[in-house]
Amino acid sequence: MSKPCIVFVNAPLGLVERYGALSAAANTLPAMGVCNLAAVARREGYGVGLVEACSLGLSLEQTVSAIMEHGPGFVGLSALTLSINSAASLAGRLKELDPRISVIIGGAHVTAVPRLTMELFPPFDVGVLGEGEDLIVDLLDALSAGRDLSSIKGIVYRKDGEIIEAARRPFIEDMDRLPFPAFDLLPGFPGAYHPGPFRFRRLPAVSIVTSRGCPNKCTFCDRSVFGAKCRAYSPGYIIDMLKRLIMEHGVREVLFEDDTFFLFPGRVREICEMILREEIDLSWSCLARANAVEPEMLSLLKRAGCWQIGYGIESGSQRILDLVGKGLKLEAVRRAVRWTKEAGILSKGFFITGHQTENEESLRETIDFAMSIPLDDMTVTMLTPFPGSQIYREAAAYGDFDDDWRKMNLVNAVFVPRGLTKAVLEGQMRRMYRRFYLRPRIICNYAGRMFTQWRAAPAILLGFVAFMKTAFRWKKAREDR
Repeated sequence: MSKPCIVFVNAPLGLVERYGALSAAANTLPAMGVCNLAAVARREGYGVGLVEACSLGLSLEQTVSAIMEHGPGFVGLSALTLSINSAASLAGRLKELDPRISVIIGGAHVTAVPRLTMELFPPFDVGVLGEGEDLIVDLLDALSAGRDLSSIKGIVYRKDGEIIEAARRPFIEDMDRLPFPAFDLLPGFPGAYHPGPFRFRRLPAVSIVTSRGCPNKCTFCDRSVFGAKCRAYSPGYIIDMLKRLIMEHGVREVLFEDDTFFLFPGRVREICEMILREEIDLSWSCLARANAVEPEMLSLLKRAGCWQIGYGIESGSQRILDLVGKGLKLEAVRRAVRWTKEAGILSKGFFITGHQTENEESLRETIDFAMSIPLDDMTVTMLTPFPGSQIYREAAAYGDFDDDWRKMNLVNAVFVPRGLTKAVLEGQMRRMYRRFYLRPRIICNYAGRMFTQWRAAPAILLGFVAFMKTAFRWKKAREDR
């Protein structure tokens, strides 16, 4: 007897809801998490479908239609805080069409606040907490057989009108035993998906995560899904995955989205050496902590095809960095960005405005610091107290917090520290973009990139226009008042 079908879905959410005025520069690459789960379920004999509703910009009804085409017995939804309401609406619509469908919700949000999520959204039948690969098949087997769920760890579920939260599962230690993500199940992969315009040199592109867990203790981060202990795929596993993406899907660009990519420096070196030794034709970018890089490593990365590194800088105020537990000195940032430039790699800085105890002085320090280092790109977001983070629990002690999950897109100022206003924070974001991108060095940089990366030129131009519209919107609003 064949096993029933499960459709994994990245919940629908519009680009404007996700990115606000920057929607024209949006990233629409597929989420790796649902691809991982689909691969595991397929390996165990379940029928599997994948609907990347968020990346493809599907409406609620379009998503419902795509799901129902598979005739599913189960639907596995993945949602962040911003998209949890959308996921609940989707679950409710599916239940209207076929009450027999079991709806499983997973992702960072339900892991952070499982009981509250289930209380607020009755259409969810079961919540998966933390990593789902070892859990999903046990859960599907139990649901298929109509067995009691009390023996399954890592879930929150309903029983006789009560919400029951089970003990968490241990984290996966041997990452290499997991199958490669089921990218092949994504409709239109890879051509239908693309990074933001400043994040690629060649297309098609894909983003992957090759390690899990984070030992750092930043107050604005939630580590509930993957925990503090770091684990990683082996270099051989990663190289085999890259080869498959190239040979079977024509991928030419990879974005390594690991928060802790450089935590295992020996692994990074081996990956680079294997890319060089096997002459793998690939351009790629990654993220790094500024205190984890050094010149020799950067030189190796450059030779292996790395062209951009993103650094989480967060603030130009050392006081703020210490307060939020970043564990980083500004001098280390200055040194890392300089070394990156000397290695011939572009650098991108990620900044957050509106930290707890932020004031006019620390805002000025952040702008001045960003202008003083040779960054090539930057992204500025608002401090957003996500469920599961320390600042989520403490936000009310530092300022005004609008705890509306539908607004938590990193662009809306949902948290305003005491002594500042929403207008000041929005002005800071736009001022940083204006001062950074309207400098001759940056304009010439982008002109050169459009000339050398002519295939990406339309996307780069579109993204640049979106940034400029955002940068000047606040200025116009201020002049109109």
